[in-house]
Amino acid sequence: MSLLTQYQTAQALELHLGDPLNPENLFSFQHCIELDEQDAYPEDICQLLSDWNVDLYYIPAAYGGKLKSFEEVLAISRVIARRDLTVAIAHGVTYLGATPVWLAGSDEQKQTIAQRIKNKEKISFGLTEKNHGSDILSSETAVEVLENGYLLSGEKWLIGNATLSTALTVFTRTNPKGGPRGFSVFLVEKDKLYPNSFSHLNKIKTHGVRGANIGGVNFQNSFLPANALISTPGSGLEIILKALQVTRTLHAGAAPSLAQADTALRVTLDFVFSRHIYGSTVWDIPHARKTLIEAFVDILLCECVSLAAVRSLHVATDQMSLFSSIIKYFVPTTVEQVIQRISAVLGARYYLREEHWYGIFQKIVRDHSIISVFDGSTAVNLHAIALQIQQLATYHVQTNIAENPGIREKISTIFNLEKPLPDFEPNRLEMYNRGRDDILQGIELAEADLADLPINSEAESQVIDRIMNLTNLLNQLIHIQNKFLVEQGIAYTPKYSKSSQLFDLAKTYCILHTAVACLQMWLHNRKTLDSFFANGEWLVICLTRLLEKIQPSLDSAPESYWENMGNHLVKLYTENKMFSIIPFDLATSSTI
Repeated sequence: MSLLTQYQTAQALELHLGDPLNPENLFSFQHCIELDEQDAYPEDICQLLSDWNVDLYYIPAAYGGKLKSFEEVLAISRVIARRDLTVAIAHGVTYLGATPVWLAGSDEQKQTIAQRIKNKEKISFGLTEKNHGSDILSSETAVEVLENGYLLSGEKWLIGNATLSTALTVFTRTNPKGGPRGFSVFLVEKDKLYPNSFSHLNKIKTHGVRGANIGGVNFQNSFLPANALISTPGSGLEIILKALQVTRTLHAGAAPSLAQADTALRVTLDFVFSRHIYGSTVWDIPHARKTLIEAFVDILLCECVSLAAVRSLHVATDQMSLFSSIIKYFVPTTVEQVIQRISAVLGARYYLREEHWYGIFQKIVRDHSIISVFDGSTAVNLHAIALQIQQLATYHVQTNIAENPGIREKISTIFNLEKPLPDFEPNRLEMYNRGRDDILQGIELAEADLADLPINSEAESQVIDRIMNLTNLLNQLIHIQNKFLVEQGIAYTPKYSKSSQLFDLAKTYCILHTAVACLQMWLHNRKTLDSFFANGEWLVICLTRLLEKIQPSLDSAPESYWENMGNHLVKLYTENKMFSIIPFDLATSSTI
């Protein structure tokens, strides 16, 4: 099977960067650990990425960049973040800072940002403040309106590349009374400010990503021209929330977590095959082996829901308020659990800052813990889901989704990885889904497609029977939750929207959504991806693993499926391929 087009750039970058285990390579684990020990910014590695023109994937093609497919960007970001999350954040924060401009800026502002990025300049994102955190509607940074512009005053805190960026987008109070329409976003170009009108805060020391340039900027009556305002006065909250729908899905959710999980598992596998205990390798210990295979399963199911989300940015753009929050909650928290579980297999070596793989595992433990915090914490994203699930349930109960015009083609484009994606249209982003979740609500269409599958052998029949039974259970669980939420809607109040019960229902919703995404991914790619993917045993394990979180009494998948899953994991490891449903080649010393 030839590599899908949208993954060829990522593989080219991977091979260009070389084997991270080779200390002679600039972007090696050893060098990243050395920088981390010194709290040093990875300037040389960022320059290596810029020399390869990774920056151009932060610029839409319409403005001279190479950003056409978010799926392609996800793959590129995984290649970078699997080596080091500090570098991924340091380099990728430019896209975060530029996103408000790409979504709502004027043509002049877009041209300005595009040129700065082409010049290898860094762009930052000034959103949060020390005294308010994620409560951005309490932000105090404000502007005074002048005849010919604005005076900006206040302090933004926890900004990536705060002292290194030449420009940043700043969330600012424009109405003293605040409120949803009381804030705006400005494009602030530091080199156009009076030097004494702003200052940088000292670099903030962090537990993980220690080399990242995380700090703040203090503005003291900084003059901004009238054309620094992005979009219209009062549109700031909407711009930020829509920008986060993109960044939470990509650079702040799926990419770093999938990448860090890959390396954590790879580090541990190297240990279990080389470590002999009780007369055999650690891999031969059933509990250790099962833990590692479960980690592989979790990576695959997180990948399926992530791919569906990044492709939905193009196809179901108006549903990203929900999908982005699902990704930002479910993927990082699942990977946190993966890292914690496999650290027990790695034993004392997970804690070492040297020796095994240069001590990269302990850096992953520290670094990845920030992913579920920045760009909206776990609680923030669960709350965002909780606010919508009652309306989602009502819509699902009252609507026959099969009658929605073009729904089958839409779902096919989301999940069929061979189908080209339409251009991303940012003006189609919405603040709420209005009850729509074409992925989860398409469960009945998936059931119908399953029933129509041709069966070519008894073995295939057994697998499909199991998938159908699990799909029936999945649909039942969805309907049970829908029924409860519709009935509960009578007593739905703002206070209830923050209740622990609704948060638990939001967590369950994420599990159900992910399960349907795995199912649809298999249905739409079983004829084109490799034989491991096609036979469906991995899907049985994924569905079982997800649904047993809701129904613990569920029968486990056959042991033979787990054995085959383990064999495929070993195959990918020994062939040095990405742990993925699209397992492209990783660099070795011979490919440098």
